[in-house]
Amino acid sequence: MQCTSDAGHKVEPLLPGSRRPPIESLTGLRFLAALYVVLYHTHARVAKAHRLLHVRGLLFLRHGYLAVTLFFILSGFVLTYNYADRWTQSSFPKFFRARLARIYPVYVLALLCQVHFYWKHATFLKTAAVLLMVQSWTVMPSDLPGAWNFPAWTLSIEIFFYLCFPFLLFTLRRIRRRTLALWITCLVSIALGGAQAALAGRVSWFTVHIPLPLLRLPEFYLGMLLVDYSPKKTPIGRWPMIATLAATFALLALNTHRFVLLIIFPFGALIWLLANRPSLLRRVLESKLFVLLGAASYAIYLLQDPVSRWLNLWNVSNLGVLAGSFLYICVLTVVGIAVFFWFEQPMRWWIRR
Repeated sequence: MQCTSDAGHKVEPLLPGSRRPPIESLTGLRFLAALYVVLYHTHARVAKAHRLLHVRGLLFLRHGYLAVTLFFILSGFVLTYNYADRWTQSSFPKFFRARLARIYPVYVLALLCQVHFYWKHATFLKTAAVLLMVQSWTVMPSDLPGAWNFPAWTLSIEIFFYLCFPFLLFTLRRIRRRTLALWITCLVSIALGGAQAALAGRVSWFTVHIPLPLLRLPEFYLGMLLVDYSPKKTPIGRWPMIATLAATFALLALNTHRFVLLIIFPFGALIWLLANRPSLLRRVLESKLFVLLGAASYAIYLLQDPVSRWLNLWNVSNLGVLAGSFLYICVLTVVGIAVFFWFEQPMRWWIRR
């Protein structure tokens, strides 16, 4: 496989065993996606408590669940970017161990923080499914994916992606017409319902009969297809990024109904542009602050429910809607950074060694 430089020129493939340099702008993007999900859940709780569920001015926040689609596309892109050029027949055990070292310690930590609120409703099936990370390997509608720690349902789907990764990488290497494959994958993602199907936003034959990870697999594969993709007409200047951001904001902030699923296109374009073209947004996301927040975004994402519940026990809601929400986001961010430095990184190193 070949990679593309910022100038759009092809460079030679990496030697086996070597690693590509990290794309720090995509690390920063992870924080924005995690923050969007946190704002969505915060808004949902506040709106439900104050009967503001249908306030149109908050439509942008109500679409925050679509950030999960961005996560899945980004996951496929990053894993392919990091592993495709050095994958061999013996790579899967090391790959899977590395992924478990990356996600499982914080995953378990979040579950432990939720035990106080979960144990009264615990069942053997739910507990075993969550610990084995297979709670989302089911059909919708079902309450199993959200058991114990609701945000963890996406990690269950990620595990399914990891198991499929060698096969998907095999198919990726044999695709000759990348543009056609990109279009087909986008259309399949939209046809299956994407993020809306995951939250029972559209109950259809697919959501009743097909396990949830399969519904999200096209999003992951789209990210894989974007790696090393070189369009014939190279974007020039700032306009591709401006157009992508405008399309993203329009779909998320306007009342586009089911057309919001077209967000798959600007999300994919955003990831590709940040990885391959210089821009002001890329420089911002590459800053030390955003790279730090992006590194801590996984802990921020998984700990959002435990932190919210514990703060509620301390009557933080008495501060008022805005003050309480602001305090929650600040505490969650600080906790996420602390967990990243003093738990996630040490545990990852210990497991991999």
